Amino acid sequence: MTKLIMILWLLSGLISCASASRDKLGKIENTEEMLDLAEASASPGGRKVLEASRSMISNQELHVGGCWNYINAVYDRAGYQSKQRETVYKSKFNGPYVKSDVIQTGDWLYFVNHSFSESEHSAIFVAWIDEDKKEALMVNYVGGNKKKPGTYKRFILDEVYNVFRAQD
Repeated sequence: MTKLIMILWLLSGLISCASASRDKLGKIENTEEMLDLAEASASPGGRKVLEASRSMISNQELHVGGCWNYINAVYDRAGYQSKQRETVYKSKFNGPYVKSDVIQTGDWLYFVNHSFSESEHSAIFVAWIDEDKKEALMVNYVGGNKKKPGTYKRFILDEVYNVFRAQD
């Protein structure tokens, strides 16, 4: 009985260490680890996009404008100007929405932002926190011409209507 309890305790510890934990505000605690894993498993284009965004966020670079302006600057910095971006999925704000298995690390997503007035938003997909719940870590910029740098933020991606990808 004691061995069974020890095995269950060890397994539960391993499972909890493998997932990204969040504090009370929903902030990702293991962001660096998630970024390393995402970059390592990404396509070459996705990796370049994540590396460019990580550098811009780390350096607290400002790109005043909308969310689109910031994500566009990341793609440009990674070497993917507009003609080097593939449209993977295109729909409308009201759907239909893309299936989660289409989304890849480094993709530029347009989605319904449930955390801000059900508005349209664009950000870069980093990794799934919980794919079943459609919860993802994203490269984010608040937009609204605010003088703030980009950040990493979690979003629910159950209503993604456009997907663009760096094309090598």
